[in-house]
Amino acid sequence: MYTYPGNIHVHSSYSDGSGSIEDIAVDAAAAGLSYVIISDHETLGALSEESIRHGVLILVGVEINRLHSHYLALDLTKPIPSNSEDPQQVIDQVREAGGLGFIAHPFEKGSRYLEKGKAYPWKLWPVFRFEGMEIWNFTSHWRGRHRSLLKTLYWFFFDRKGAMDAPPSECLRLWDCYNIHKDKVIGIGSSDAHAFPYNLGLIKVKVFTYRYIFNTINTYIVLEDELSQNFELAKQQIIGALRDGRCYVSYDSLHSGRNCGFYAQSGSDIIQMGGEISGKRKVRLHIKSPARRSQIRLIRDGKLFKVCDGPQAEFNVTEPGVYRAEVFYRPFLRRPRPWIYTNPIYLR
Repeated sequence: MYTYPGNIHVHSSYSDGSGSIEDIAVDAAAAGLSYVIISDHETLGALSEESIRHGVLILVGVEINRLHSHYLALDLTKPIPSNSEDPQQVIDQVREAGGLGFIAHPFEKGSRYLEKGKAYPWKLWPVFRFEGMEIWNFTSHWRGRHRSLLKTLYWFFFDRKGAMDAPPSECLRLWDCYNIHKDKVIGIGSSDAHAFPYNLGLIKVKVFTYRYIFNTINTYIVLEDELSQNFELAKQQIIGALRDGRCYVSYDSLHSGRNCGFYAQSGSDIIQMGGEISGKRKVRLHIKSPARRSQIRLIRDGKLFKVCDGPQAEFNVTEPGVYRAEVFYRPFLRRPRPWIYTNPIYLR
């Protein structure tokens, strides 16, 4: 299997980002990414610039809605009108158009020290028939963690990783709830990159450049074959992997998430993330971490099921459930840090 890192939810100068598509491609290549998904506000203006640039596949989606209930839509050819007051209509229209939709930063919290407390959470529940959701959004989470000016300045200048302690617990609970009780919901990680200047008190700085943020929260796709050098084929591979849930989220600031593995083996069958196993069958789950200093956690139906220290683990499971893996990175002489979150394997 092959794993490829990508950064989802990137804003360009077509909306409120500071960089051109070329600027973004250059920084993505420098960060070692394989793909980037542009999702400017309410516009597919960058669609004509979809291409492979500097070895990076540039795909274009859109972020729908402005006031709240932001929705990422991929694989569209025509824009979908915003409707913050009835986001279910947006979800349905994206689905009818053959698009792939993700709820963006559902529990976003602002900070009065950044953008005057602006936040854009998802306000209307429940909603259905969406394909996935952001379980970890770098910019949204980082901003919402800053409740004091001193802590904001300390984290920014001395410990940027300190603010990124784990995906919001509300996101994980919601994700697990939908997967257990409703249809399959794909979890992705994203950056929400803008590369615009912030006012930190009396200091004005560009907090996160594209180059920096492309090494934070990334979504790795898992492919059986190498990623094609042909644009149309590569686009199908990436969109197909995201649709199937053959992907995982990694906080790459801690350590590269490349070559993580989570799959089920039942007889001669191999089932990757996002896959389903039906009927009474013996199933063995395999988890491989990209780093030796790891703690592997198996989650069943939203609850901790097994824990194992080391770079790999195998578990026999007999009970039906929604199984996913969490990998914590263990810095030397420090506590394990939340790092990788896989999509589930479904034992029905």
